[in-house]
Amino acid sequence: MLVDGGAGLNLISPAVISKLQIAEDELKTTDMFQGVNPGRSHSKGKITLSVTFAGELNYQTEKIVFDVVDLPLPYNEILGRPALAKFMVASHYAYNTLKMHGPVGVITIPSDEKDAIICMDKMYWDAVAADAAAVAVPAKEDRGKKKGI
Repeated sequence: MLVDGGAGLNLISPAVISKLQIAEDELKTTDMFQGVNPGRSHSKGKITLSVTFAGELNYQTEKIVFDVVDLPLPYNEILGRPALAKFMVASHYAYNTLKMHGPVGVITIPSDEKDAIICMDKMYWDAVAADAAAVAVPAKEDRGKKKGI
């Protein structure tokens, strides 16, 4: 999961919806949105899910609305501003930690540095592969110029 305080919506992948055994007819229809990837994105629908942070005694659960989107992201879900506001989260980006109120005290959620490094590494190698593929296949104009020489 990625927590993105700058994102204006909460996203979840269709693979997670499938693993949760939620049928596609349970999704509510939605409009297109933009800003996540170049151009406009089509959502498969919206779903409201219960999200719980923390442990057995000190926890907080809220119902969060997710857009189900099939995007090539290394994360299963992205929690944006709507979810953070609902949980009333205070985030500390230098320490990669979230804090929120719980029934017994403050709930502290540290980041998983290993998972973050794995995701960033995957994003880097995907970008390198895409760049190499773009260089390996010359554009049509370039091919036409070479034939005329």
